[in-house]
Amino acid sequence: MGKIFTLKRLTLLMLVMAVCFTSYGQTTISGTIIEASSGEPLVGVNIVVKGKVIGTITDFDGNFELSTKEAPPLTLVFSIIGFAAQELDITQSNVQGLSISMEEQAFLGQEVVISASRVQESILESPVTIEKLDILAIQETAAPSFYEALGNLKGVDFSTQSLTFKSINTRGFGANGNTRFVQLIDGIDNQAPGLNFPVGNIVGINDLDLESAELIPGAASALYGPNAIQGILLLNSKSPFEYQGLSAYSKTGLNHVDEEDDDLAFYQDYGIRYAKAFNNKFAFKVTASYLQAEDFRGVDERDQFGGVVEAGEDGRSPGNRTFDGVNVYGDFAFDPNIVLGETFNSFFPNLEDRLFSPTGYSESSFVDNTTESIKLGGALHYRLNDNLEAIGQFNWGSGSTVYTANDRFVLDGFRIYTAKLELRNPNWYVRAYTTQEASGDSYAANTLASIINQNVYIPNYIGGLLDARVNQGQSIDASHAFARAFADSQQPQPGSPVFDGLFNAIRDIPIGDVRDVTIGEQTFEDVGGARFQDETGLWHAEGSYNFQELVDEVDIVAGANFRRYNLVSDGTLFALDNSGEEIDINEWGAYVQFSKSFLEDRLKLQASGRYDKNENFDGQFSPRGSAVFTIAGNHNIRGSFQRGFRIPTTQDQFIDLDVTTRRLIGSNRLLVDRFGLETNAVYNTADLNAIRAGLAPAESLEVETRVSDEFETEKINTFEIGYKGLLFDGKLLVDAYYYYSIYQDFIAEIDLSQAVSTADLQPRDGFDPVGGGFNPTSAEGQAAIIAQDIEGGRVQRFGFDINADGNVESQGWALGLEYSLPRGFRASGNVSFNELISQSDLTAQGFNAQFNTPRYRYNLGFSNREVIENIGFNVTWRWQQAFLWESAIGTGVIPEFGTLDAQISYKMPSLKSTFKIGGSNLLNERYTTSFANPRLGAIYYLQITFDQFLN
Repeated sequence: MGKIFTLKRLTLLMLVMAVCFTSYGQTTISGTIIEASSGEPLVGVNIVVKGKVIGTITDFDGNFELSTKEAPPLTLVFSIIGFAAQELDITQSNVQGLSISMEEQAFLGQEVVISASRVQESILESPVTIEKLDILAIQETAAPSFYEALGNLKGVDFSTQSLTFKSINTRGFGANGNTRFVQLIDGIDNQAPGLNFPVGNIVGINDLDLESAELIPGAASALYGPNAIQGILLLNSKSPFEYQGLSAYSKTGLNHVDEEDDDLAFYQDYGIRYAKAFNNKFAFKVTASYLQAEDFRGVDERDQFGGVVEAGEDGRSPGNRTFDGVNVYGDFAFDPNIVLGETFNSFFPNLEDRLFSPTGYSESSFVDNTTESIKLGGALHYRLNDNLEAIGQFNWGSGSTVYTANDRFVLDGFRIYTAKLELRNPNWYVRAYTTQEASGDSYAANTLASIINQNVYIPNYIGGLLDARVNQGQSIDASHAFARAFADSQQPQPGSPVFDGLFNAIRDIPIGDVRDVTIGEQTFEDVGGARFQDETGLWHAEGSYNFQELVDEVDIVAGANFRRYNLVSDGTLFALDNSGEEIDINEWGAYVQFSKSFLEDRLKLQASGRYDKNENFDGQFSPRGSAVFTIAGNHNIRGSFQRGFRIPTTQDQFIDLDVTTRRLIGSNRLLVDRFGLETNAVYNTADLNAIRAGLAPAESLEVETRVSDEFETEKINTFEIGYKGLLFDGKLLVDAYYYYSIYQDFIAEIDLSQAVSTADLQPRDGFDPVGGGFNPTSAEGQAAIIAQDIEGGRVQRFGFDINADGNVESQGWALGLEYSLPRGFRASGNVSFNELISQSDLTAQGFNAQFNTPRYRYNLGFSNREVIENIGFNVTWRWQQAFLWESAIGTGVIPEFGTLDAQISYKMPSLKSTFKIGGSNLLNERYTTSFANPRLGAIYYLQITFDQFLN
């Protein structure tokens, strides 16, 4: 009886609770929203209950209806891009027939941002420098996509390696695939976990689904963790609750219009988005886009064998035996002594007499410039109640593109996907996601060309060299000329059966493997491979809580995360551990932030602190302190200090990759021991080259001992002051800043040389030292290494990362102006300056500084959304100063350039469509953004966009 009675009581209690829950806060509100100036209904206005997740949007007639369990009093917030947001207090449980008039936003600087403090705040009052692209800026850009439009923001550099692969950087130390810059899509880290770079916009959001882009230049580790020391970009997609209906675009155009590097080609880009909500509880969206174009090519054929590339004529000059063209592949320097040994030396006694480079191939022979990008995405949103929303999100991208690092890597069939589950409350969230990549049929172009020349060109060249010198008694120069002519005649050319057979076979052989290859009746033994296999995955979980409803005096936000990398490359990119297994890496972090306002909210102080730990490195603490002082309402002076850090990437730690000219190995103890960097003396290749060139005495050569130093995380301390405010009655927005950064344990690469046995050219378990009692530290051993004349051995080069000594300092400033002119015209401009103070300090330690940014760059813009009825335009001019680019693939000057983008748009409200005609690099002034990358030209396009909620 007791159990039955208890069950009845429990059932009754649940019924009472259900009735109470159902009846609690049954508030219903409806009304119409119109544009104040025209009286026309506004479609797609977002209406939310302040402090809750519940909300709705207006329909095609501007009507809305909202039901919530929240009891009055409550506040409704009405917002839509381009109009001033409004708030309305609701004091009754049943409100019908509301009429809301919204006015176009006439003042600048009214945007709200979240990324600077992880809470909503006015962009004018942000404690750090922040840039934002909203929906209107995205729609009105003259660039082919919103991603290129980021280059119009002040202080932002772009490195363009392909039409679909662009790397963003701020404040110097830029790189292709910049690992000091973090990119998040809806909170998901957009880096390729194995290839170690943010993948630009290869996967993720198309223009139709992007709500906003917020960019913070400089360190952001205190809130966002490791690696965000040069900046962070947060891309936020549209909620299917707030942006419903069908949108689609079709963009077609032309590039290679001058036909200098390729034939005239079509540029095609298509996208679609559909979103639908049901009863304000469940919503979904699906997105898709496809891009296909003939990419621009790398056509720089200047000789880089001597080091820094100077201006001059392209191509190999007569008698230049060791030519190494920037975008010429397979033309590596080769010493025949490696193959022939002592018997060769009596005929060619000196290294300069022996050394030569094979005739190389152009990029077009090894890089298919047909680029494609397919992006698919979808999300499910479910509101469990007024305070809690569940989200499941999936993004998938695939395509073909080119990435420049130590080689030009052709990412053919490259795929990456992200999947996320999230619970979100106005005061907290928890999310978990994974990023998985697959390299497809990707290969290293220069490596592939070099392997072809190793197996065909070099044997023929050496044969011709010996015949001319030994049998014919010709001079050294004449012998080389004879050998080159003979080898050139035997070199397989693109399109021939031998070339195509070798090309296809080598691109299918994984890097590190060797196989016999048969082409027709000819067999090539022990042929290496150029394909890299990578299916590395990233797993991440995090949460954050805002204590605003629990603590009155101080605003507190806290959060934590855990991350795991699963390296999977079958030994082609990453080393295997000593048991032959793939390597995993774990890391975690936690942060807390305190904010408080004083002097009637005119002074806002903020302090943040974060601790992170990677299993291979010591834990790091990243503090940030900031102050914002507001004067006369619209003038805000800010100052901040922040410490950030960068954990060496998965490649920095565990790469083991032969790129023909040298072998890249990670700076983990596993690889230091495996390749005997401490037991078999290594020397700095720059020192060896200086001695070989007669610039330093042989006695100055010293063993490179820095390989034994503990590998540390890279740290940065940044001080920044800035001003953001409105002048002339809110018509002029001014944003200016100055920063000063100090790096510690700066990570840089050194080039090492080591004497190894010729027995094994591509080992996984390390090179054997030279036998026969060879001593690499003796005077005789060093002389042999300098001359590259080692009996039974050769000189192996390595790329290896270490920490620089002392501090590395940089500074810079930027100024941005935006002026709202009469009749809707808007003029804008910004200029930025960046300087590496410690250039000589890095050079003295044997490093390339790799600051890789112009000292000065500026952007100018002029636009009008509606210069006459339904017609608008946007014009942008970008310019940057010449600068020196230093990287693993080479060093050379990037000339200054200016480029003009422009578009004219025509809006057809009856069709809910916009027609846009425009051009990127309208004047077709060819330029490159970084060393060894393609020479960019114009893209002219016509775009038609249908948007169901076009206002």
